[in-house]
Amino acid sequence: MWWTDPATVTDDCLTLLDAAEQERVPLLRRAEDRGRFIAGRALLRTVAAGYLGLPPRRVDVVAHCPDCDRNHGKPELPGTGLQVSVSHSGDRVAVAVTRAGAVGIDVEEISTSVSPAELLPHVIGPAEPRTPAHATTSGFHRMWTRKEAVLKATGLGLRVPLSEIGVSAPEEDPRVLFLGGPAARPAEDFVLADLDAGAGRAAAVAVIGGGPLTFTAHTRSHPSDAGFSPGPPRAPGTGR
Repeated sequence: MWWTDPATVTDDCLTLLDAAEQERVPLLRRAEDRGRFIAGRALLRTVAAGYLGLPPRRVDVVAHCPDCDRNHGKPELPGTGLQVSVSHSGDRVAVAVTRAGAVGIDVEEISTSVSPAELLPHVIGPAEPRTPAHATTSGFHRMWTRKEAVLKATGLGLRVPLSEIGVSAPEEDPRVLFLGGPAARPAEDFVLADLDAGAGRAAAVAVIGGGPLTFTAHTRSHPSDAGFSPGPPRAPGTGR
């Protein structure tokens, strides 16, 4: 996993985006969203370039939405053997890269304006165990990021209700309990881990494939930093 701050985006980051991505940027209304999108794509290309031994501008990123013809959805690096996922929230942009299997990553700022009591009936399934931690703001966000990471790994994203995905209680080690509906597949196919995204945030990563896996996180001070040097490592997570 690789982290960066979208506030560090500069003009050279924009030059790493392809034509379709550059056309998408002005369609994002808020400056913060434009910065996060640019940072995510620039970080993805520079990190992938290190794995592939290519200049970042030669890394071909494809995003396909099954519901429309627009250039958005889960990013892919066709023909490389790399599986990738991108997430952003607030001042964090995250990129996950692996060869182990399809991957999904999610990071969320923990918002005190979120009401777990109001949202839980729409997010937690009837067969999913509930504990007091679900009713806390931090516990709710931890559950949310675990579920969204799993859905992003499947490529379905939030087109599937979060209540169709069962995960362990927020205070327990992360694991997938069940997947239903369009996402249905054996829970044991997934490796799931919580990530340290810093104070006031929750984050998780999921990989479809045999485990256990070790997840190592790195921080880049600038999303278009050249080369493969990871910078200072953040706390690793271990999935099961």
